[in-house]
Amino acid sequence: MPGLASAAGATKSGGAGPEKRAATVFFKEERLNFQMLFALGGAGYGVSEVGEVLATFDRIHGKGDTYRATFEEFLRLGLRTRVRADEEHAAGRTASARSSYLRAAMYLDQALFFVLASKSPTRRHEGIIYKEMEAAWARAGALFQPRFEPVTIPWEGGTLPGWFLSPGGKGPRPTVILNNGSDAQNIDMYVYGGAAALERGWNALILEGPGQGANLFLRNQVFIPQWERVITPVVDFLRSRGDVDRRRISLIGQSFGGYLVARAATHEHRLAALVCDTGVTDVFSDWQHELPGFMLKLLQEGRATEFDRVWDEIPTKVSEADRFSIAKRSEIYGNGGGYERMTNARRFVLSRAEARRIPMPTAITAPELEASFTGQQEQLHRWIGKSSTLIPFTVAEGAEYHCEPMAPQLRNERVFDWLETHAQPVKA
Repeated sequence: MPGLASAAGATKSGGAGPEKRAATVFFKEERLNFQMLFALGGAGYGVSEVGEVLATFDRIHGKGDTYRATFEEFLRLGLRTRVRADEEHAAGRTASARSSYLRAAMYLDQALFFVLASKSPTRRHEGIIYKEMEAAWARAGALFQPRFEPVTIPWEGGTLPGWFLSPGGKGPRPTVILNNGSDAQNIDMYVYGGAAALERGWNALILEGPGQGANLFLRNQVFIPQWERVITPVVDFLRSRGDVDRRRISLIGQSFGGYLVARAATHEHRLAALVCDTGVTDVFSDWQHELPGFMLKLLQEGRATEFDRVWDEIPTKVSEADRFSIAKRSEIYGNGGGYERMTNARRFVLSRAEARRIPMPTAITAPELEASFTGQQEQLHRWIGKSSTLIPFTVAEGAEYHCEPMAPQLRNERVFDWLETHAQPVKA
């Protein structure tokens, strides 16, 4: 299947680009290697142990470097670490238990990412692993001081789940909303903003919107492009709390979330500042480049039956890596066939006119060797204009690739330094 054989780039699983440094290569398959960098990068915030991760890599190598082996070995590591955490907790060793629960959550997060390459590549199986991972995260959060607070945010007749992290103390504090992308989880958002916020005396709200976390894996809710429908109720929720400075609420979007938060900011103007890590204007662009021309034509002409027939043939014609990437990358757009998924994916586009309606100071990360949304960071910067800032990350710093997987501490330093300077209070 020409084109689709390499369709794998718009999520955290996206290719890390043709250039790479020997020190960052653990697997020859680039998409697998890229994902593994996040497992290592999290060590800076105590959510992984380099030795545990590298030993797991060795076991994956011993099984032939397959996606299925990656799922199996990280699941085994996660469950084993969870058992150790339970034992530490029962013995009253709180610090050790908290540490082990955090690492268990990260390792189970890695397993969850690869469920669609397992022997049971189903949504039900994803839900089972998600619940294991979320339980470890919740138990870790309960052992912090102050403990992480689970919250439910009113949303369109129902609720959205979230976690409110506070450094404690009296009075309202600046608060950052941490908006995941398409395939990271709460533990990842702790690494990409949660821990850094607490270190600086900020509150942080980690949320799961439609298409994310429990909403996808347990409720089969897929993404919606009108993300202001999510963020506006979240801002309402935060402004109702006495421990939140309602004039200093900022929003960070990670990966695919770079599109989501930019779209939300075109309508929700009560935000003190916006960060897109990274800038995204057209989520469908990679699919457009990878889908063969005749499939694009079927899609544009609304020929759903023919499109789905071709789509259903893809798994028989591509490698394990490509089969996994297509399934993983498309599951967030629909629960039906390829036509439904790709039709929804085409809706995630931010126009120049919309970008110009973003009024608050905006930072856009621009890592070298960005391969998931190439060039869109600079485009968004130009469209927003003088109120936006590009924050570069380089190969020389070890901070290259989409979402800076090996340098979350450096990323957080630059993002929060920028926020502390530019997140000026808005009218209450």
